[in-house]
Amino acid sequence: MYSVDAVREEIDQLDEKLVQLIEQRAELVQSLVAHKREQGMSARQPEREKAIVSALYQKHGNHFTFAELEAIYRPIFDACVRMQITD
Repeated sequence: MYSVDAVREEIDQLDEKLVQLIEQRAELVQSLVAHKREQGMSARQPEREKAIVSALYQKHGNHFTFAELEAIYRPIFDACVRMQITD
């Protein structure tokens, strides 16, 4: 059985990995900016955002409701849209 401190240390390590992955996602989004502008696409793609959350919920909806996953991803989507607009 793990101690509280050991579990918290693992959580901290996962939080570090999560932020690294979110940063990688942001880098990929930035690589799309020029392509989206060339094609006249909007920075915000609500149907894509909904599809992402839906797919994640279908695959991993064991601990979180759809609304909770959407609430987790909303700030990530918003930040990625902001990056595309201010780039």
